[in-house]
Amino acid sequence: MESRRDAPPPAPGLVAESTRAGRWLFRWRSYLPLAILAYVLAMTSLDPVPTGGEGAIGAWSLAGIVVGLLGFAFRGWTVGHAPMGTSGRGTRRLVAETLNTEGAYSAVRHPLYFGNFLMWMGAATVAGSPTVLVVVALAFWVYYERIMMAEERFLYESFGDAFGAWSSRTPAFWPRLGGWTPSAHPFSLRYALGRDYSALYGLVAATTLVEVVRDVALGRAWLPSLAWRWYFATGTVVYLLLLALKRLTPLLEVHDR
Repeated sequence: MESRRDAPPPAPGLVAESTRAGRWLFRWRSYLPLAILAYVLAMTSLDPVPTGGEGAIGAWSLAGIVVGLLGFAFRGWTVGHAPMGTSGRGTRRLVAETLNTEGAYSAVRHPLYFGNFLMWMGAATVAGSPTVLVVVALAFWVYYERIMMAEERFLYESFGDAFGAWSSRTPAFWPRLGGWTPSAHPFSLRYALGRDYSALYGLVAATTLVEVVRDVALGRAWLPSLAWRWYFATGTVVYLLLLALKRLTPLLEVHDR
């Protein structure tokens, strides 16, 4: 779908201010997780919740890992279907040559951010504190709402009525499968892994770090249980392997994405 040449006029007032803020936050969105992680670690250190035991992963921690991995899988599935020139490809600024309304984008307008949300909540769940979960969820929403507003204003100015029709039938954040449309682009595992291997390791490292801080705060050995060590070691090996493949070989390069 081609970009419109007759873009709507700029939005006034708070809409314009929110859009400008969202564009700035979009550029620096990779750094907010560090602040959120610092908060989760601080709360875990100050008020640790005992979970798990020797050689085991506690229920809260296991739930956090599962939720985080589901978020990563959703992200990877979205990225693996993404064609060239869509808004999901921008990393420093908003770009979109086409409006993607198929696959994950037929179920939710911001599938990558929904995946990010699950990953954030996964790391927060490991802390075992409902208060931490609520604060992290609110921080995500306050931060990313501005980014989503900026992206949608950009898409509206670029695609006009086509964006309006898509947004009217597709929820912004919580997926709904009622209007599902299969993607015309086949899934590329190589492309998904080449794009998102750092996100996977970020999840593994963050969840493990929360567990280590809890153990130290509870007076346990700083090394986590055997199960946690296997989890972290496996994630590290996978990350290093994918990093080597990305940097040293063309195996993860997909030229039509």
